[in-house]
Amino acid sequence: MSTVAEAQEALAQIHASRAQLARIAHCPPARHFAFAALEAGFVASPAAAPYQLLAMAPLVIGLVLVLRWDRRRLGMFINGYRRGRTRRVIAAFLPMILALYGASVYFVFARQEIWPSLLLGAATFGLATYMSHVWQRVFVRELEASL
Repeated sequence: MSTVAEAQEALAQIHASRAQLARIAHCPPARHFAFAALEAGFVASPAAAPYQLLAMAPLVIGLVLVLRWDRRRLGMFINGYRRGRTRRVIAAFLPMILALYGASVYFVFARQEIWPSLLLGAATFGLATYMSHVWQRVFVRELEASL
């Protein structure tokens, strides 16, 4: 009987942890903007040619800072590519980012124009902010549904 009670207690603790995570998983707007800035910087990075790799260095530093921020706020980093419904959000978002990046590369290297790359970066900022909110909403719903 004690193993049944222990299993029930373990399940109760899992549900309590998920409920707590669902409550605190709502990111502040600055977190959504930080993600969007990283994505926008990636899309606009061809505009820094021939120093594109150097221009990406602040993005890598920004990514590390976001990881640390999430770990401080939540106690962990939740991978956006995690299993579940959130993966569908990423599956829809990733091709958009790659298409915007491809267009940015095209304008800079084939047409020798920088301004479209910067404009695409600005558009990416808005799209990434929106998709970050969508991802969060799906994640929280998924946690709440498992309770």
